[in-house]
Amino acid sequence: KFVAKHGRRKTFHVGSNSSCRQHIRGHYAVYKEKCMALKIRENHHAIPRAFVHAVQEEKKQMK
Repeated sequence: KFVAKHGRRKTFHVGSNSSCRQHIRGHYAVYKEKCMALKIRENHHAIPRAFVHAVQEEKKQMK
């Protein structure tokens, strides 16, 4: 409902990005579930770096 009313950008905290990203990374499982439930794409800044690096390594090995 919130996304439909205010748009996707309004769902993300726009002040103090570093602390917000760190907070979201700490609760990534909950964030991921909510994004899937609302059918919105996860923000790349909210995905834990270790997860991103692991996926990138898998892609490199598959080539």
